[in-house]
Amino acid sequence: MIILKEMAKRKGGQQLLQDISWHIQPGEKWLVYGMNGAGKSTLLNIITAYDFATQGEVSLFGMTPGREGYSAHRVHEQIGYVSGSLRDRFAEGERVRDVVLSGIYKSIGVYQTPTEQDVALAQHMLARFDMTRFENDYFGRLSTGEQQRVLLARALVTRPKLLILDEPCNGLDFVGREQLLDMLTGMHDDYSDMAVIYVTHFVEEVTADFTHALLLKQGVARASGPIAETLTSGHLTELFDMPVTLQHQQGRYQMIRQ
Repeated sequence: MIILKEMAKRKGGQQLLQDISWHIQPGEKWLVYGMNGAGKSTLLNIITAYDFATQGEVSLFGMTPGREGYSAHRVHEQIGYVSGSLRDRFAEGERVRDVVLSGIYKSIGVYQTPTEQDVALAQHMLARFDMTRFENDYFGRLSTGEQQRVLLARALVTRPKLLILDEPCNGLDFVGREQLLDMLTGMHDDYSDMAVIYVTHFVEEVTADFTHALLLKQGVARASGPIAETLTSGHLTELFDMPVTLQHQQGRYQMIRQ
């Protein structure tokens, strides 16, 4: 699905990513973890075809950037995306249903008359995330947690092959975070073939359904692979240059400074 081989990105004389090899298969759920400036945003921009690598091999859904048959638009069609920056791009007066509809058209806002089928699909997705009662409300009047549910419905409305969740719990209180994580975990049976990339600064958000992890530091992948082998006290101590202990109980993680 997504294949990076010895991929690097250099911009403005600065090495942003170096020697990244990463293979994402359908159905896998990846944690991408690292400090600010580790290269997470640059990596996501390359995977989502909004930027390009300057070295190495990149294959996105069977297409290679710069080669015959490649289309950034076709890459975008395969991806659902949720992030705080995306939330901020919608006008406060946008109707909730239109936010979900925009996911069908891959736009910010709706600039065409939706078909009855599209409206029904948007309504179905709102119901899937218990947001039907807000269908005609203004997006800007919802709480942060409610807005994230709407964006999740938007991201999944076309049943993408890859879902990217870029710090989806930012701004949520404990209850809102746990409710969103429960919803994400509960999606597994309905979207078992969809790959997920989950970016966060907090290991407490990592639930039992995560399968793999990629740890980034200063643009380099310090560890990558099955989560039980990758998300460890030793790797995190190296990542932060600070001794930490990672505890794992009842399918959840907690990190403590030694």
